[in-house]
Amino acid sequence: MKSLFIALIVFAVSFVFLTGVALAGGSADADALAYAGSDLTMTGSKIPMNVVPQDLKFPQLIPYFGPDNPGFRFRPLADILLYGNVFTIGSLQADLTDEMLLRNGLEKVTNVEALKQVVTVIYTNDNGKNVADKRYQRRGYVMAKAGEDATSLDALQLLLLIANKMGSNTVHVTRQGVDFSMYATGWGIGLGGVSGSLNATQDGGQVASGMLGYSSGKSGANKDPWIQGIALEPLP
Repeated sequence: MKSLFIALIVFAVSFVFLTGVALAGGSADADALAYAGSDLTMTGSKIPMNVVPQDLKFPQLIPYFGPDNPGFRFRPLADILLYGNVFTIGSLQADLTDEMLLRNGLEKVTNVEALKQVVTVIYTNDNGKNVADKRYQRRGYVMAKAGEDATSLDALQLLLLIANKMGSNTVHVTRQGVDFSMYATGWGIGLGGVSGSLNATQDGGQVASGMLGYSSGKSGANKDPWIQGIALEPLP
C-alpha cells in the first residue's frame, strides 16, 4: 500500500513537470502584417485595386468596337476641296514638317519658280464609283499617310507633292480613310521589406512583412489619315 502511494506521487510530479516543459518549449507567437496598394487611372477616374477582380469596373471606356468613328483628324476630301482644288507647291509644303516630308521620300522645295507650280485635284467619287477623266492618262499610282498628330489635309498635301515629284500636275483621288491602331503605356514603382525578431526570455517570436506600391497606365487608339490616288498626265 505504501509503495502504491509513493508511485502515485512520483507519477503526479512527473506529469506536472513534463507538461510545464512542453508548454514552455512549445509556446510561440507569430504576427504578420502585409499591405499592398495600387490604383489605375483611366480618363481621369481612379480605380481602387483592393477589390475582387469580378467587381472591378472600368469607366468611360473608348468604344473601340462601336460605330465607325474616323476621329477628329479625319476630314472628307469634299470638305477640304470646298473652296478650291488647285494648289501651289509652296502652299502644299508650307504646313508640313521636315519629318513628314522625309518619311515620304520628299525634300523641301526652295526654287522660287518650282514653288509657283500648281497641282490640280480631281475628285469624282460618287458612292464608291470613280469616273475617269477622258482628258488624261495614268502616269502612276500614289499614296500617302499622314502619320502621328497629322490630318487628312496633311495627307492630301503629301500626296500631291509625291505626284509632282513624279512629273504629274494632276491627281485623281480615289480613296481615303484612317489606319486604326491601339497603344498602351505604363509605369510602376514598388517597395517591400521583411523583418523578424526572437525573444528568448518570453519564449516567443515575431515576423512582420510590408509592401508599398504604385502603378499607372494609359491606353488609347491612333487613327492616322491616309489617301490614295492616280497621278495623271495629259493625253498626247
